[in-house]
Amino acid sequence: MNSAFIYTSRFDDFSLGEYHPFKPYRGTMTFELCYRYGLLDASWIEVMEPAPVTEEVMLEYHLPRYVETLKDANSGSFDFTMLEYGLGTGDNPVFKGVFDFSLLVLGATILGAELLSEGKADMVFSPVGGLHHAGYDHAEGFCYVNDIVIAINRLLKSGMKKIVYVDIDAHHGNGVQDAFYDRDDVLFISLHQSGETLYPGTGFENETGEGRGVGYTVNIPLSEYTDDDIYVQAFESVYTPLVESFRPDCVVAQIGLDTLKKDPLTNLRLTNNGYSRVIEEIRKSCPKILALGGGGYSVSDVVRGWTLAWAIFNGLEPQDPYQGIISGNLVPFTQGPDELRDPPYHLAENIRRDLHEYIEKKLAFIRERVFPVHGIG
Repeated sequence: MNSAFIYTSRFDDFSLGEYHPFKPYRGTMTFELCYRYGLLDASWIEVMEPAPVTEEVMLEYHLPRYVETLKDANSGSFDFTMLEYGLGTGDNPVFKGVFDFSLLVLGATILGAELLSEGKADMVFSPVGGLHHAGYDHAEGFCYVNDIVIAINRLLKSGMKKIVYVDIDAHHGNGVQDAFYDRDDVLFISLHQSGETLYPGTGFENETGEGRGVGYTVNIPLSEYTDDDIYVQAFESVYTPLVESFRPDCVVAQIGLDTLKKDPLTNLRLTNNGYSRVIEEIRKSCPKILALGGGGYSVSDVVRGWTLAWAIFNGLEPQDPYQGIISGNLVPFTQGPDELRDPPYHLAENIRRDLHEYIEKKLAFIRERVFPVHGIG
C-alpha cells in the first residue's frame, strides 16, 4: 500500500471570517496531530504538498461566467451582481483570496485523483477537500468549487470505469448528486440528517436518479438524535451490499464530521466511535480510496476524528511518545492515544425505539426500489 496525505500550510492564509464556522486551518491541525501520534512515519506514507490548479481545471465543470465572477471576488470586494452566483451571502462571503483558495482546494483534490489514477497511491486524504454543495453555476453551503465532481470526472477519464461516491457528512451532498443524477458509472451514496430538519433540504430516499441513472443515487435521510448504533446499522445495511455488487475501481469518500453530537450546526448524536466503524467499512470496501474532509464545525473534535480516520485507513494504531511524561502539577500525565476517542454515548431506550422504526422505513424503501437494480435480493 502507498498512502498520501495532502497538506500545505498555505490553507492557513485564508479565512472566511472570524465568526464563520468553516475553518481551513483544520487541515494543519490534523496534520500536526497525525504527526504527534506517529501516523505519518510509516514507510508507505508520503506527505505531499499541493499546488493551485489553473482556472481551466475549474472550467471542466463550472459555468464560465461563474468562474469569472469568482475571480472578480478574489480582491475581497463585493458587488451586488455577485449574489446571482451565490457569492456575498452569510454562508459564502466574499473574502480576499477566495478564488485563490478555491484553486488550491481543487489542486489538492486533483493531486489526489492523479496519484490514484497513475498508480502512485492507493489511499489519499485531503482534509480541506470535499466541497460537496457547490453547483455548476453558483457557490453554496460554504463551498465555492465542487472539487469532488471535477476529481470524479478526471478519474473516469483516466480509464476507471466505475466510481462509488460515499458522503457521510451530516449535510446532503446536493452539488455532487446534481452532477451525476443521470449517470450509472457513478454510484452516489449519502447518509445525512434529513432535509426536513437541515440544510440543504434535499436527499430524501425517493431521490434515486433519472434516466440510466435510476438506482444509482442512494439517499439515507436520518432523524435528529441518530446515534452511533443506528447510523452504523443504516450504513452497513446499504453501503456494504451495494459496493460489493457495484465493484468500483475507486471510492471517493467525503468524510465530514458534523455528525458528532458536539457539532454546533447539526442535530445528530454520533461519537467518533461510530464514525470509526464506518471509516473501517469504507477502508475494506475498495483497494483505492480518495478521502476528502468536508464539513465539521467543532474543530477540536473534527481534528481528533480525522486523525483516527487516517490511522484506520492505514491500518495503524496511534502512539503518543509523550505518554507518561510529567507535564506539570495540574496535569501530571498525558492520556495517550485514548484521548483521541470520544466516551460512549447511548440514547434513552424510548428514543432509540422510535429512531429504529424511522430508519427501518427508509431502509425498506431502498431495499425495494434500489437493490433490485443492482441484482441484490
